[in-house]
Amino acid sequence: MTDPRNTVAAHAHLRRYVLANETVVVATRRHWARLLEPAATTLIAFLLVGTVAYSSGLRWLWVAWLLVLGRLVWRWLHWYNEWFVATDKRLILAFGIVIHKVAMMPLMKVTDMGYSRTPMGQVFGYGRFVMESAGQDQALRQVDWVPQPDDTYRKLCATIFLPGQIPGRAPVQQPSGRRPPALVPGSGEPRPTTQPIPVPGRPDHDATAGQPTGHATTTGRVAPPPWTPTGRTEYPAPPPSDGAGPTVPRPFL
Repeated sequence: MTDPRNTVAAHAHLRRYVLANETVVVATRRHWARLLEPAATTLIAFLLVGTVAYSSGLRWLWVAWLLVLGRLVWRWLHWYNEWFVATDKRLILAFGIVIHKVAMMPLMKVTDMGYSRTPMGQVFGYGRFVMESAGQDQALRQVDWVPQPDDTYRKLCATIFLPGQIPGRAPVQQPSGRRPPALVPGSGEPRPTTQPIPVPGRPDHDATAGQPTGHATTTGRVAPPPWTPTGRTEYPAPPPSDGAGPTVPRPFL
């Protein structure tokens, strides 16, 4: 199967629709079986017109056959210029001869995708895809006459429902979820501690150096000694009581 990226690079009218940061997954025309009906109609009309014109001498009947042949050429031009492209971000259907049209659906809006093959599709090898989305009246909902439908179906499912994985390539290794081992306390260098904030008026504060005083610890730092509240004003003793309640202070007698 041809690489879809090479297919897009070889056709200028496809390069104008595909962005530079998109990864092309599928790029194909409709199945050639779409031309069976106009081709068969043109062949049957040729046999009928040839038979009647030869037996009756009505040469003008070939004009009618030329109209049928023109219909076949028109349908072939439509088939030749119609492309179905799927990237890792959206689905694109480009068609039209005189007026070029592009139907597009972002992959993030596709919620479901139906896949079916008629008996004729199983014989000739084409299928139909129906995309369901969260919105309504989407520009691209159904794609018929898709060649190699089984392979295309797997690629579309991998692109739509497994984002981040490119079909045909090795899957991206997901992290195992294991955390790095924690450092055992004491196995490495001790974590730095904040410097004690000196408080003026406390006995562990050295007013000359601005640093606390105390004894050295095992880490080499100076730990301040325990502070005891000394030198504060003593509270007055409570008034005496005779058992019947507190005694009114003398100044209020």
